[in-house]
Amino acid sequence: MDATFINGVPMRITVFDFRRYHLQSFASLRESDSDELIADAIKTIYTMFPGVETAWDMQERQIWFDKTRLAYLWLTAWLIADQYPDLVSGILSIDGLIKRKKVDGVDITFNTEGFDGDNPLLWLKSNRFGRKALMMLGTVPKRALLRVEKYVS
Repeated sequence: MDATFINGVPMRITVFDFRRYHLQSFASLRESDSDELIADAIKTIYTMFPGVETAWDMQERQIWFDKTRLAYLWLTAWLIADQYPDLVSGILSIDGLIKRKKVDGVDITFNTEGFDGDNPLLWLKSNRFGRKALMMLGTVPKRALLRVEKYVS
């Protein structure tokens, strides 16, 4: 998709974008009666993570556009998987309440330590979608620049 910017930031993701990218993992959200659920999750993610829109603004416009939208797609999938784990196909989620679970006779213990720490981004570790978003956010060149400026000043 060609880079499209609205009000100086990459165009927001849509329900169609979410389905196109994540339908395999969210097959139960295929029907239009789930449009509102996806749209609400997208709106919530843009509210929770407003800085993502400018995280890659130092990059060439197409890269900025692509990375921003991909991050928001991962964040939206993380939120839906966390709030509605039964809608996800084949993904385990840790919602802070589940400490242990038995799956096909195998006892799984989740490491939930640190989820209530000072870094709210640690909550992204609750499922694979969030971990991918966290990895993207952790490698933003702008973050490295901010760390360097801290020591140069």
